[in-house]
Amino acid sequence: MKENIEYQYRVRLVKYLGKAIQETKKKKKMMQSDLADITGTSVKFISDVERGKETIQMDKTFVLLRALGLKLYVTPDSIENQR
Repeated sequence: MKENIEYQYRVRLVKYLGKAIQETKKKKKMMQSDLADITGTSVKFISDVERGKETIQMDKTFVLLRALGLKLYVTPDSIENQR
């Protein structure tokens, strides 16, 4: 059974993941400091993630994603060709 999943963000680079986090945070009318308080991370870390810093810590990044209600899916590259 093939699922039809709509992907709002296509993340192929770290900066795209940061952009998804930043845009979702803004849609929820949150500041970096709000997200830092909720997740126990620092404003600097959130800023680094949003800017696409390539040395981000994935465990903390997943905490940000969960706090914003985002999920990360990993799919084979060929999935784009199936549409």
